[in-house]
Amino acid sequence: MRFSRLVVAALGVLMLTAVLVRAHPMTYQGTVMVVESARVQVKTVDPMTKKEGPIWFVVTKDTKVMRGDKTVTFADAKIAKDERIVVIVDMDADTKNLAEEIRLAAK
Repeated sequence: MRFSRLVVAALGVLMLTAVLVRAHPMTYQGTVMVVESARVQVKTVDPMTKKEGPIWFVVTKDTKVMRGDKTVTFADAKIAKDERIVVIVDMDADTKNLAEEIRLAAK
C-alpha cells in the first residue's frame, strides 16, 4: 500500500514535469510598426538571432490583451504605431508566432 502511493506520487510529478517542459513561451519586446485586424507587426530584437527587425504576430479571439492592469479586446486596446509592446508567444503552438498575450502601457 505504501509503495503504490509512492508510485502514484512519482507518476504525478512526472506528468506535471512533462506539462511544464512542453509549454515553451517566448517573450518579445519592441515597438509597434503596423496593426491589422488579425495581426500586429513589431520591430524587435529576435532573441535567437540577436538581430533587430520586424516580426508579425497572429492575434485571435483567444489572445489575452492587457492595457495596463485591465484586460481588453484587441480592438478596444487601440494599439498605435510606435507604441511599446510586449508579446508572449507559445513556441510549441501549431500557428507560427501566435500571440498568447499582448501587454501594453495604460493610457
